[in-house]
Amino acid sequence: MEAKLKYLHTFKKGGQDYVFVRRWQKNCKAIKIESPIGSNDFFVEYAAAIAKQERLHGHQQLPKDNSDTLNWLITEYQNSPEWKALSKDTKKGKKGRFRYIRSAKPRGETLEFGEIDYTHIQRRHVYKLRAFAFEEGATEEKDGAPGKANNWIKDLSGLFRWAIKSGIAPDYFQNPCAGLGKLAEGPGYHTWTAEECKTFEDYWPIGTMQRLAYELLINTGARVSDAFRLGKVHEKKNTLTWKPAKTTEEHDEREEDEALEVSIPIHQNLRTAIDATPSGHLIYCATSHGTPFQSSKGFSQWFVEHKDKAGLPKQCVPHGLRKAAAKRLAEAGVGEFMLMSIMGWENPNQARVYIEKANRAKMAQKGMEMLSTEQNND
Repeated sequence: MEAKLKYLHTFKKGGQDYVFVRRWQKNCKAIKIESPIGSNDFFVEYAAAIAKQERLHGHQQLPKDNSDTLNWLITEYQNSPEWKALSKDTKKGKKGRFRYIRSAKPRGETLEFGEIDYTHIQRRHVYKLRAFAFEEGATEEKDGAPGKANNWIKDLSGLFRWAIKSGIAPDYFQNPCAGLGKLAEGPGYHTWTAEECKTFEDYWPIGTMQRLAYELLINTGARVSDAFRLGKVHEKKNTLTWKPAKTTEEHDEREEDEALEVSIPIHQNLRTAIDATPSGHLIYCATSHGTPFQSSKGFSQWFVEHKDKAGLPKQCVPHGLRKAAAKRLAEAGVGEFMLMSIMGWENPNQARVYIEKANRAKMAQKGMEMLSTEQNND
């Protein structure tokens, strides 16, 4: 060859010439070229070898301040206007998960995930990261944590969509999380039964702050992140109107539990509880010190503590009252879009689940009544 090609190396062994490609001197396995030098097949092998080594280099050590690392990209995102527009609780959750993603080292990898060149991350890398997150949540009772794994990938996918939309990522970059799908998470939160609701109502009478919190949750269907901050400022002409705090970034894909503005009449049971339990503040619910709750987490922990005093099982958590509210509405015969309006859902899939389940129960009951009637006629 008249000119030496970059990254091409030759040596003799046993009287035979060997040709190989090594793109980087360190942490880069040489690839042998089998075809004769100068042939068409030689150049095909040469190009393929360099491309393979560059793909694998995404898992080679890079400076932590390098503008191609995942660590750098996460930092840029957390300094962006889109990040600052998120709610306090959303940012806290994402920040914690990003911290774990940065330091994750999936099986067979030598680097932390945050040290990888994000433009080299492929579907197989994301799949291994999800498996790592799933296995991290394994206990004697369960094989892994599908919810945790799904949340990691959801946050990572949102990060990549932001990078593409903002123009930070190169034009050729594609989101490696797209189309990966979700791991099955099971039934999720327990829906409070009618018996469990009655147990709580019997223990905490009207006039207690605990009963007001309960009535607020079950008669509005509000998320805990909204219920703790509802108050007189959201009330007008016996109607509560609020913008749910749980919102997704503009660049995120639409999720099953997204929300729009909610506006619903105040149920009589809730009206009675509000009037019987003045907090002395614009916010309905207050702590034992008479001050508003500072976070949804604090409100949730307080509610669980007093739910336990009523003798309810561990599975009864505040979010389960939101599910109970949706179940009651579906069983009352509300339509798909009515349920969406009350619960604040934009995606109809969630509403259909509750309505179809309620309809099946009604049809089953009707069917058994018809069978009994037919047998009695005989």
